[in-house]
Parts: sequence; C-alpha cells; structure tokens
Amino acid sequence: MLSRLLREALWAPAAIALAAFVLGRIPGVDVWWFMHLAGGAAVALCYLRLIALAGRRFGTMHAGVRYVLAFALACSTALAWELTEFALDETLGSALQEGLMDTMSDLMLSVCGGAAYLAWQALSESKAQAAR
Repeated sequence: MLSRLLREALWAPAAIALAAFVLGRIPGVDVWWFMHLAGGAAVALCYLRLIALAGRRFGTMHAGVRYVLAFALACSTALAWELTEFALDETLGSALQEGLMDTMSDLMLSVCGGAAYLAWQALSESKAQAAR
C-alpha cells in the first residue's frame, strides 16, 4: 500500500515542496501565497487518496465522511507545519515566521487550497456518478 500511495498521491506534496524550495531561491520571485494554496490542495489530494486506498483494505466509507476526514487531516497538517515553523524559530533562532499575519495567512491559504480541491473533486465525482 505504501508504494502505491507514494506513486499515486505523495508526489503532489513532494512536488510542491520541491517547487517552493527552488522558487524560494530565485531573487524577486514571491509566490509564497501560491505555494500554500497549492500545498493545501496537494495534501488534501494525498489524504483523499490514502483514504481510498485504505478503504480497499478496511471497507469503504460514505463519501461525505471521506471528504470531511480528508479536510480535517489537511487542516491538521497545515497546523502542524506552522507549529513546526514556530518551534524551529524558538529553538534555533530562525525567522521562518514573520509574525501573526504571516502565520494566519499561511494557514488560511492552506485551508482554502484543501477545501477548493476537495470541493472540485466532490463535484467531479458527483457528475461522474450522475452520468452513469
């Protein structure tokens, strides 16, 4: 299951992390807002796919439960990321967080990215089921 998860879902957050790393090194390029938005969507995709893969082993869940669970996990991941930045700033003296506005906007963009992806996916799934 892990190799399938790596192949089908973990590529998205990894690609966003790599893009953020590369784009963050280019002077004058400020796309942090897009990276957080896309990162939220990528993490939501990853969790939704993980839930689908786990459903094959443990049984499927109602679609609403899958989407709420994926959203909750994506939000928890965004919060964990910001808490990690805070911990690193406090222990190592780094400056990953630039203040409350930076932290809150990062969280809001990540949550909005996750919600937007899950809404799009739910609508796509609903249209596909209606067409059958």
